[in-house]
Amino acid sequence: PTQAMLHALQQHYGHFRNSVAIYNGCQAQKFRSAPKEEVIFSIGRLWDDAKNIAALETVAPQLAWPIYVAGASRHPDGGERQLSSIQPLGVLARNDVIAWLSKTAIYALPARYEPFGLSALEAALSGCALVLSEIPTLCELWEDHALFVPPNDPDALRDALSTLMADAQLRKSLGEAARRRAFTFTSERMAKRYLMLYQLLNRSRAYPTPHALPLPSAVPPMALPATMAGESAALRQQ
Repeated sequence: PTQAMLHALQQHYGHFRNSVAIYNGCQAQKFRSAPKEEVIFSIGRLWDDAKNIAALETVAPQLAWPIYVAGASRHPDGGERQLSSIQPLGVLARNDVIAWLSKTAIYALPARYEPFGLSALEAALSGCALVLSEIPTLCELWEDHALFVPPNDPDALRDALSTLMADAQLRKSLGEAARRRAFTFTSERMAKRYLMLYQLLNRSRAYPTPHALPLPSAVPPMALPATMAGESAALRQQ
């Protein structure tokens, strides 16, 4: 779903002779921006270290605004993550998530790992100011449309949240910038790119396919013939 994720896969499995990253998307019309309330919101499994909700738990006592988190607290293998400084909402229905995002002033995603970060996209479509982890995928997607903090630096997270809490104009401008950026990640555009890719692969059957180098622990990628390179390049630009 991102160039950063594709690069990580190539580092693990080896070079892919032909590849393209297709960004995820969602139905923008389902999200709305309502008058914002002085709350910080996040979505993530409380027990999942990759989501790093514990970072919000660490900084919450130092902030004047409440932090609400939607997500499961019970691990699939048993046991439940208990947090005392943030307000757990449990697993919310879809309409409830949309309602929370619409009124949220600041959306925080301190994840250590995200292939794409769909919740950040939904928050941006809702006009939230974004505070995101400084990891390759999120930096690629949101560039200068969010505040970024290292995922293992609670002080930086606290400072970024405090900066936005204290500056209504900055919250507004970042929220508007994130929303404009979010409209480049629509489900329609995603579907169009997948359709183009499927058409390209289908047409490639009429051509001899060069041998693809086998990759460790992976099925060798389909290698498209050189005659299709121009169409593949066009796909990357969509």
